[in-house]
Amino acid sequence: MNRLRFLTLLLLLLTGSGRLRAQCLDQLPANCAEPFEAFDLQTGLPVQNFCVGRTVRITITCPGRAGVDRNALYYQFVPGAATTAPCTGYSSRTNTFTPTQPGKITVAENAQAGAGAGTIFLRVFDVYATSKPIFQVEACAPGFVRVNVTDQAYDAYTIRINDGATEPVNKGAGPQTYAVAGTTGKIKVTGFYAVGGLCVGADSTTYTTLSAAPSPVIRRLALVGTQAQFQFDALPTGYRYVLQQADAASTGGFRDLPQAVFTSTTATLAGVADGACYRLRIQDICATASLPVSATACALFLTGSSANGQNTLSFAGNANSYIVKRDGQTLATLPAGSTSYTDAAVTCGVRYCYQLEANSGPAVARTTLISNETCLTTTPSPVLPVPQLLASFTATNQVQLTATVPGLPTGGRVRYLRSTGPGTPTELRLTARRTMRDSTLVIDPTATPCYQAQFVDDCGNSSALSAAFCPVILQAKATDIDGNRVQLDWSALRGPDPAGSVQYTVQLVDASGTVLSQPSASLAANTFLDLAPPTDRQLLRYRIAATSPSMAQPSYSNVALVARTMRAVLPTAFTPNGDGLNDALEVKGRFLPATFTFTVVDRNGQQVFRGTDRTQVWNGRVGNELPVPGAYVWRFEATDETGQRVVQHGTITILR
Repeated sequence: MNRLRFLTLLLLLLTGSGRLRAQCLDQLPANCAEPFEAFDLQTGLPVQNFCVGRTVRITITCPGRAGVDRNALYYQFVPGAATTAPCTGYSSRTNTFTPTQPGKITVAENAQAGAGAGTIFLRVFDVYATSKPIFQVEACAPGFVRVNVTDQAYDAYTIRINDGATEPVNKGAGPQTYAVAGTTGKIKVTGFYAVGGLCVGADSTTYTTLSAAPSPVIRRLALVGTQAQFQFDALPTGYRYVLQQADAASTGGFRDLPQAVFTSTTATLAGVADGACYRLRIQDICATASLPVSATACALFLTGSSANGQNTLSFAGNANSYIVKRDGQTLATLPAGSTSYTDAAVTCGVRYCYQLEANSGPAVARTTLISNETCLTTTPSPVLPVPQLLASFTATNQVQLTATVPGLPTGGRVRYLRSTGPGTPTELRLTARRTMRDSTLVIDPTATPCYQAQFVDDCGNSSALSAAFCPVILQAKATDIDGNRVQLDWSALRGPDPAGSVQYTVQLVDASGTVLSQPSASLAANTFLDLAPPTDRQLLRYRIAATSPSMAQPSYSNVALVARTMRAVLPTAFTPNGDGLNDALEVKGRFLPATFTFTVVDRNGQQVFRGTDRTQVWNGRVGNELPVPGAYVWRFEATDETGQRVVQHGTITILR
């Protein structure tokens, strides 16, 4: 009998059966698969494994052991997978047990405790943990959350969102995205064992989705060297930006740029060598496909070339308008659709750096575009532009020369030349200024001066000489002794258009050149007789204003002066007797100045009156004495408008 028990125990150990017998164990009846069964106390269901924290009950169900006295059964619950059990020492009649930790547990049954020939049976059960599964919930755009079950304790897991259907979780697959209803709710994750039966663990948590994602905007796109620098609006929490570049080979025409996922408001893209187009999309951790994308912004890539004394810029874009800058200063504004710009106001040999600025998109989502900087050194033109020259006298009879170089308002230098007869012109000055005054000219009515200009670029190349410009030379003289008629004669104007018609206007001006009157206008002849010069001016200043369709402004002649004689006029006698007639002696005359000196002396050489302006008159009295009849001598002294000193003498007689 003992040999049979030993062989049976050895066989069970070799086959790994869940029922182990020690040396003191009996053999089961032939119609018994197990000596006893375990049942879940809560549900009454039979179980083949135990769960931590869940009470089980041990019961004999084998028909071959129907006669066993259940009141004589003793149980022992031993941690681990025991292969032997003591044949004595069973003192517990309790057949229920609540596991407290996972692993294996051996249940030993003694059917006749204390007797010499009882039965002892063993069964080993696996105990499974029922801890809460570990998982994380992350918010995504409205309608989605991401759940990551990181727990590995269970063989399988399920998830249930709110009151929806229970779905299996792909264990080990990492975070999974789930559609949810509403912006808040509840998520429950449950873990299962493949053979664990009732051993499950569950946990719940709430979720809140992100706020709706705004439409992204590329606020600024600037090319700096080989880098594209971007600026964006700040992102709401939970979202990030993905920068995309237009690519016809990609789905949707755009591809995500590597390492272009970020949450900051700036980004830099290296290795940019063209005007690529970009857009910005918003992304959440669920990679929700319906999130908004920005409008497309295309980089302003500027190229340029120089030829024939001009710099040409080329670019492409979809901006509303463009601002061209040269060396940091605004040069021009171009409309939408522009693709090039030619800068003709440049100087040979000078290096210029250009950049474009533009705005793209509507006002609420406007993108500022800044191009790369391109620098060009202007190459010379095979034929330099010939200056256009205007010569005109100033009010002080200096010739003002104004040179206009077509297409070149600045840069280079201008050579000014003058000739007064046949022969090589004399160089007056080589200057970068477009205007100069000839203060060395001596006006000679017999020799009309003519001027020319020549443009010299910074490479030393010279243009052809401009057409000669010969301003009008005017002569004026009075035809009578009092200057009541003035004859004007002048030379013909020679301007840039020799065949063009010229009209002359006679102008009377003051010392500053302000026009006082125009005795005659639109004369074709070169002569004019002024029959009515003003009577209140001693010094007449005449000039000719010459106009022509080929000139942008008039050319003025020299100012010709006609000086008329200033003269005091006094009576030979007056009667200061108080009758109201000829009672005072006053100075009258022609072209009298505002101030003068007028004195009267008696026959003894004593001064009896002195006046300095026309308001001062002599009533014939000397002090408080009554007028004394007789002859007196007067003296008038003044300076006329030409600066000449005028002195007159005479006698005046006082009559009764």
